[in-house]
Amino acid sequence: MLPEDNVLFKNITAEDSKRMINCFNAEIKKFRAGSCITDFSASGDKIGIILDGSAVMVRYDINGVRTIVEKLGEQSIFGEFFTFTGTNRNAVEIVAETDCDIIYFKRQEILKRCEKACKCHSMVVENLLMLMSERSIALSERIEVLSQRTIEEKLISFLQITADNTPSGQTPEIPFSTTVLSDYLCVNRSALQREISRLKKAGILKLNKRKFILHHFDDIGDSTNFTSN
Repeated sequence: MLPEDNVLFKNITAEDSKRMINCFNAEIKKFRAGSCITDFSASGDKIGIILDGSAVMVRYDINGVRTIVEKLGEQSIFGEFFTFTGTNRNAVEIVAETDCDIIYFKRQEILKRCEKACKCHSMVVENLLMLMSERSIALSERIEVLSQRTIEEKLISFLQITADNTPSGQTPEIPFSTTVLSDYLCVNRSALQREISRLKKAGILKLNKRKFILHHFDDIGDSTNFTSN
């Protein structure tokens, strides 16, 4: 993946994107799986783009309890700009799930006034604001999931949002393993696994590896060609 393919450079030509990347004094770094890519307490001014690999945003509370905030794939953007963290009591890190190539920009380089007042720079700032708006929507969805009172309600809310955000014609897919999903939902892993098994047995959830179909209670009797494991 190339940085100029990122949504940050949407509606900007590849030539202009490359020129602006140089203008922003970007740097590319490599990270091994399991390593910390970014600690927001130490690098709050940086915006990162994942060029290759995948990572997760992890939050640790004052007791060391881990919560998965978000999964980040190729071309995902991260930075303190997008975390909406209003307290220093919690540590937030980006941790590599696989080996990753990351390109970093300094936020001030993007937001500073362009001496040439070029249209490209204005478009990057506009794209950045759009990304913040999208991240705000994602945060609202996360709050909706976590506000549910039971494991079943949290799980079904998460699966429904995932299905709603899946392009038409594609089968929705859980982006996490069961262990990571339990951290994301802030529930016990064993209890989550039992709930998944119960929903599968009841015919509400059909699951094939990470691909799933979620039935409404009044649709359980409907036929489907989806194979569950």
